[in-house]
Amino acid sequence: MRRNFLLFAIVAGIVAVAAVVLWFAPKAQEARAPRLVRAWVGVEVGDEGVARTGTVELGAGEGFRLHAVVEAQRGGDGEAVYYSATPRVVLDGREVDALPVEELSVLGRVRVLWFSVENGLPFREVENGADLENFGYEEFFQPEWGSAWSIDGTLEAYFDSWVEDDGPPVDRDFGTLRYQVWVETSLDENALVPDQRVKSDALPGATRVEARLPDALRVPSAVFGLPGIVRGDGEWDEAALARLQALHGDRLAFSRVTLLQELLDAGGVGWDDLNWQLASLDGSLSWRAPDAGSPAPGDLVRVGDRWVVLLGDETGLGETGMLDGADLCLDFDAGASVRRLDQIFLLGSEDEGDVQVAAPRPSV
Repeated sequence: MRRNFLLFAIVAGIVAVAAVVLWFAPKAQEARAPRLVRAWVGVEVGDEGVARTGTVELGAGEGFRLHAVVEAQRGGDGEAVYYSATPRVVLDGREVDALPVEELSVLGRVRVLWFSVENGLPFREVENGADLENFGYEEFFQPEWGSAWSIDGTLEAYFDSWVEDDGPPVDRDFGTLRYQVWVETSLDENALVPDQRVKSDALPGATRVEARLPDALRVPSAVFGLPGIVRGDGEWDEAALARLQALHGDRLAFSRVTLLQELLDAGGVGWDDLNWQLASLDGSLSWRAPDAGSPAPGDLVRVGDRWVVLLGDETGLGETGMLDGADLCLDFDAGASVRRLDQIFLLGSEDEGDVQVAAPRPSV
């Protein structure tokens, strides 16, 4: 009898210990699991092997990737650790080593959601300076970008998909865009609400990419992807004009006035210093000829106060090597777009004034 009681006590003790282990083990594992703190979007240019946050400038057509980066605290010691698909990450100028994202599988299902951060409109007509205070940005979910920790970078803004563009077909590989990423985890794969969610900054700290064309096209190409502000006839005081200039400087918006000023500043000239030359668009003037009056990419073309920036010689439509109406320009009248010159200037019309061209840089 005593022997049976002793055996029963041993079995009961084993069961009790097992129950304690089964109860507390998941709790201990949960306590040790990483707690997500914040997220960033890192940009890797080419095959550099480093993802950088903040503003990343690159050349038009240069490939880049977007990497989700997460900071977490380990349970127990509270140590800050970082996770990313690339092991080298530069956060606000500080390089950190990132752990493989596979280690976050302890948190269950992990979802990565990508967003663009933008105004959502190609241009806005602003009646007066007070309207600028309501000028805001928001996040636009981009499911077609994928849901991986690392994705191919794109400059396609939200409004690019629905704006009617009557310009020539151009695979635009230049411009500016901001990005945001959300990282969510759920132990229950069917949960409607995640257990943890962290988001990278929207504004003002959203990572942005500026892909620029070379040389004289560097300045005007950067405003593509940004909303253009068309000034109405309302009152614009000095504070409103300063706000407009600040939006341009922060790459949040542009206007024809602020862009023209940046073009002239980059060339080190004033409007009155420009050396305007007559430039018939009939194919009689050659591109990049040695004479001082020949046009080149980045030059201004105007009729009266309507101006555009020359982009390049459109081969196959007009006369190759000669300036004509089929050639391409950057137009900023209602947002930023690529147009043919004859879509803007009414060639041969009696109502059209003289076409003039000038380089926004000192004459030599």
